[in-house]
Amino acid sequence: MKRPNFIIVGAPKCGTTALSEYLRAHPNVFVSDPKEPHYFAEDFDLLRITKTEAAYHQLFAKATSEHAAVGEASTGYLYSRAAIPKILEYEPKMKLIVMLRNPIELVHAWHAQRYYAADEDEPDFERAWRLRMERREGRSLPRRYRHAELLDYEAFGKLGEQVERAFGVAGKEKVHVILFDDFRTNTKSEYEKTLRFLGLKSDGRTEFPRVNENRTHRFRVLGEFTQRPPWPIPQLTRTIKAVTGFQRLRILEPVRELNRQREARAPISAGLRAELADSFRDDVRLLGQLIGRDLSAWLAVPNPARVESSAP
Repeated sequence: MKRPNFIIVGAPKCGTTALSEYLRAHPNVFVSDPKEPHYFAEDFDLLRITKTEAAYHQLFAKATSEHAAVGEASTGYLYSRAAIPKILEYEPKMKLIVMLRNPIELVHAWHAQRYYAADEDEPDFERAWRLRMERREGRSLPRRYRHAELLDYEAFGKLGEQVERAFGVAGKEKVHVILFDDFRTNTKSEYEKTLRFLGLKSDGRTEFPRVNENRTHRFRVLGEFTQRPPWPIPQLTRTIKAVTGFQRLRILEPVRELNRQREARAPISAGLRAELADSFRDDVRLLGQLIGRDLSAWLAVPNPARVESSAP
């Protein structure tokens, strides 16, 4: 039986879905389906698709001797305090891939994803950002949220702290860092570097289609139903999976797809961007020191009254 030997540990909204799909197409790579089992994130139990080692191993049952690199891409692992120590306990030689981006863009995109997933009930990012202090005290939380920590946009955006923690546990030599800025502008080069990190030869890929653009629901009520269905549906799904051995049934996926639309996020005001830059300034400096890059451009605030976040 093949066991995973690499994991894309995060961060979300940094190109992780695209990279995992590019890797999945490589003849010597196997990526689990679902790509984000979150098995090791024991502190975010409600995100975990697999909760036993047997179920986790089943995700890789179809990997063959041709697959030199076997992995998954649970993007909450970097933020989780439990995951990376558990990963290294499971496999001390595990290779970790970390993808990072400007935290201002990250938390803006993360809010949109939480709203789409029905964890967040405040559609306006600025208002959601202002709620972070109340939510840390257990107030103003959405009715159907899973983990309050996932709605603490300030803590979530502090990538320097998260990378420092990962380096401290795994050591820099086991961690391959990719900046989304580089991945977006020179995807082929970053993809090839990742293959080398995994000990793989190039597959000659030259096409890198865009993946996982911002999504919204055509009808919010239907979206909330499909993202967070009433308890009898998940219970029935778990029963069917236990009987059949299937890890994913995708019963509601056709409805989700019909209700899904691509839509650009509302822009961030220059005033809010300046506030976010101040909040993340020390952490960005720390991250730059950890990875040896000058990241000061991330904190620049353009002159126009409103600026648009251009990345997916």
